[in-house]
Amino acid sequence: MDGLQKFIEKDSHEFPDWINHSRESSLKKYKEVCPKHLKNATWKNTKLNEMLNDFFEKEFSVQQSTLDNIDLKSNLDNSLTIYFHAGVFFTEEEIPSYIKLLNHKYLEENQSIFGLEDRSERQSIPYLLNNIVSRDALMIDTAVNQHVERLIHIVYLPNQNGNVAPRLNINVSGNSSIKIIEEHLQSKNSIINHCIDINCEATSTLEYYKVNHRQNDSYLISNLNLNQEEDTDVKIFNLDLGADSGSSLNHLKLNGENSNVACSTLFMPSDHRSSHQNVVIDHLSDKSSSSVNFRGVINNQATGSFFGKVRVAKERRGTSAFMQNKNLLLSDESKISTVPILEIYNDDTECSHSATSGSLDKEKLFYLKTRGINENDAKDFLIKSFIDELTSQIKSRRLRDYVNEIIAGNYKV
Repeated sequence: MDGLQKFIEKDSHEFPDWINHSRESSLKKYKEVCPKHLKNATWKNTKLNEMLNDFFEKEFSVQQSTLDNIDLKSNLDNSLTIYFHAGVFFTEEEIPSYIKLLNHKYLEENQSIFGLEDRSERQSIPYLLNNIVSRDALMIDTAVNQHVERLIHIVYLPNQNGNVAPRLNINVSGNSSIKIIEEHLQSKNSIINHCIDINCEATSTLEYYKVNHRQNDSYLISNLNLNQEEDTDVKIFNLDLGADSGSSLNHLKLNGENSNVACSTLFMPSDHRSSHQNVVIDHLSDKSSSSVNFRGVINNQATGSFFGKVRVAKERRGTSAFMQNKNLLLSDESKISTVPILEIYNDDTECSHSATSGSLDKEKLFYLKTRGINENDAKDFLIKSFIDELTSQIKSRRLRDYVNEIIAGNYKV
C-alpha cells in the first residue's frame, strides 16, 4: 500500500490538483471497501488477492514495454485504429471530431470520467485502482443523428512487466449508431485493469465487440458499465481466451422503455489459465428486454466460472429476460462453476434461465465415428458446432469471420 501512496505523490506534479484529489479519494475508498469486496461472490473463484499483492509491488512509473518489433497494422482493413501502449492512447490517423484522446490533457470538463460521486458502480476494487493508476482516457461521443459507418478498432498492444489501466468512455447520442471492437493482444507478467463506461441515449444503436487474446502470467480485469435510455438497442460480444487470472464484470442497466440488450460471451481458457465471467442486468424500465448467452470451452487444467444475475425492479411491466450458460469440459482436469440468478419483483415479466456443463456427447461422438470420421476430427466437429451456435449470432459477417479465425488458431483437440 505504501508503494501506491508513493506513486501518487511522485506522479502528482504531472497532473492538475483535481486529478490528484481523485487519486487520493480512490485510495481512501479502496482501503474502506477492499475487505468487504473480497468476500463478494464476484471474486470467489479468482486470484484477486494474488493480483493485489502484485499490484502494490510493481514499479508503476516504469513501463518496460517498447514498440520495437510491433507491427501497427490493423488486421481489420478500412477500420479506424486506435492503439494503447504504456498507459496512453495514440493513433497514426487523423482523429474525427467524435473521438478524443486525452493524453495527459485533462480538461476541466472531463472530470466526470474519474469522479466517484453518486456512482456506486465506481466503488468496486477494479474501478478504484484504475482511477489511481490511469494516465489517459479515450472518449468516443457521437453527435445526434450521426451514423458512423467506419468500424472503430481499439488495439491494446502487448505489455511486458506492466501495470496499465486503460479507461474508455463511450456516449452514443440520440438517434446515432456506431460499431466498436476492442482487442487485447498477448501480454506477459502484467496487470491490465480495463474500465469501460457506455451511455446510450434515446433511439441509439451500439454494436460492441471485445477480444482478449491469451495472457501469459498476467492478470486481465475488464469492468464494463452500460446505461441504456428508451428505444435503444445494444449488442455485445466477448471472446476471452484466458489469463493467469482473467475476470470480466458487466453491469448493464436498462433505464429506458423499450431498451434491448443482447450480451454474448465465449470464454476458452486452456493450460493453467482462467476466465471468470460476471454479468448483472437491471431492468429499471417497462418493456425492456435482455438476452444473456455465455458459453465456456475449458481445456487442460484451466478453470472457468459464470455468475449471472437478472433483476427486474418492482412495478416494471412487460419485461423479458433470457439467460443461458453452457459449458464444455475438454479434459478431466478442467473445472467450471456456474451460478445463474433471477430476482423478479413482479408478475408481469417473462424470464427464463438455464445452465449446463459436461464433456463431449459420447453418443454423438460414436455416431460420427461410425460414419467413417476419425476420433480427433469428430471431436473437432462437435466443438466447432458448440462454438458456432454462439458466433453465428455475431451480426457483422466481417467481424464474425475475424473472431472465428482467432478461435481456430487457439484451441487443440
